[in-house]
Amino acid sequence: MPTQFNRQIWQLYKESAEGQADIAAFEPKHESLEEYVDAFISLFQNPKWCGEKYEKEELRDWFNLIGANFYERMLVPEELTRESIAEMIENYDILLYKYDEEDNLYFDENRPYLQSKNFRTKAQIMPFVATTLYYFYDFFKPLLFASRFDLLARNCHALGIELPPFPPSTNHKDCLVYYYDLCEVWNNFQAEHGLTDAEFCAALYGFAPKLIIDDAPTDQLPSPRNVWLTGAQRGDNAYLDSLGQTGNGNDENIWACSERTRRGDIVVLYCLSPRSYIHSIWRSEGGGFFTPFDFYHNRTTICNGVRTPKITFADLCADAYMSQIPIVRKNLQGINGVELTARDYDELLRMIEERGGRRSDFPQLFDTSFVDFGELSVERDVEEKILIPFLRKLGYTEADWTRQLRLKAGRAERAIPDFVFFAEGERLHEKAPLIIEAKFDMSSTSEMHKAFSQAWSYADLLNSRWMGICDKERLIVYEVNANGSFDRNHPILERHWAQLFSDTESGLLANRLIGREAVKNG
Repeated sequence: MPTQFNRQIWQLYKESAEGQADIAAFEPKHESLEEYVDAFISLFQNPKWCGEKYEKEELRDWFNLIGANFYERMLVPEELTRESIAEMIENYDILLYKYDEEDNLYFDENRPYLQSKNFRTKAQIMPFVATTLYYFYDFFKPLLFASRFDLLARNCHALGIELPPFPPSTNHKDCLVYYYDLCEVWNNFQAEHGLTDAEFCAALYGFAPKLIIDDAPTDQLPSPRNVWLTGAQRGDNAYLDSLGQTGNGNDENIWACSERTRRGDIVVLYCLSPRSYIHSIWRSEGGGFFTPFDFYHNRTTICNGVRTPKITFADLCADAYMSQIPIVRKNLQGINGVELTARDYDELLRMIEERGGRRSDFPQLFDTSFVDFGELSVERDVEEKILIPFLRKLGYTEADWTRQLRLKAGRAERAIPDFVFFAEGERLHEKAPLIIEAKFDMSSTSEMHKAFSQAWSYADLLNSRWMGICDKERLIVYEVNANGSFDRNHPILERHWAQLFSDTESGLLANRLIGREAVKNG
């Protein structure tokens, strides 16, 4: 749950010189659009408010264009409801404008700068749109840090603002309507605490960060759990090429990646056409986060980049192993946030070594050799060739588990967990401390969510303390927390099978958490 808004600390901030300056930044009193645009530019060029760098003339062009369209064309509906804002988002376009000989502004209806259905670009310019609307309409609020929605969410939590749930659909149109939901929650908070518009903005963007204690060390990343492949556009090349020039490789940057990215994970950057080669390997500095107001929804921040020898797309296609991995066979279509397996990354490091690079220069997924489990093609192979041999390493025998245990769900026998340990009680009303659900491949976010939800439903029926999900790559184990639930983002164990089989420390950890004696006596 969010924290509570501390009025005493807020009052101290509000009366301080910094607080007064922050409040003033959000309440400029100007009469002309040009003066307002100057205020917008000052806001966005201040690194305190925006985590991105904008050129002054770029900002002026955007705010002039957006301000003229929304204000002069009266694009905002008179009655502000979720339905009316959804209709506005669906139908508004951005038209180029000119001035006639008498200095009257007019729009060219036949030359839209932004088509009404281009929702991805609408998401990308949402910070400019939201800030413009804030200065012209009471209901709207500025949307800073839009590409770092994790920071915005963290600020809300610090103030005690509970964010509305994300839309069920992740398409850009539905996510844009989420801005209305945010403004509604923000306005309610503002009214509850008697804040002016400018005071609320200063509280959200200036005061809230002061309440956050970030105890995560910035100079020490946790061990990586996954490897991700993502693509770099032409406009990213200057940033990437500065890696060798800066010398330390610690520059942080926002990048498209999977929402499942964890802090410390490995990120392989591939430069798209016209370069078409692997450029460097980085670490995730902030983990993955979902951002509704951006061209890409799933993001991470990267750091500690290491330049690789050039490995072109042709090189990948010519390699006996890499040519067969799914993303290469798909010609790298949909590259952003694709998960690479432990074997994929091991083979990539092998290609780097063949081109003069040193494996030790690059982040390691784990400090053990790759373990070959043979050919795996279906879920049963995962169970027979990996999971069961590992259970035996943890001290279990086949008498300790039941496979495909039928459970009563309502009046019917429907729920069938893959592995149930130490089941007891009357038939169809069993209890078991541990269940494990096996899948063939959980590499996609949707499959991971599905496996987690399915396992949770079984664990709930059996009053299990622990539940595990696994596939051909890894084992993930969760334990019931104080709220009686399983936290999808905080497993007690997540390791690749190669680690669990060949790394003594990882094997001992698994045995301590879910070994036979720990579960039976737990």
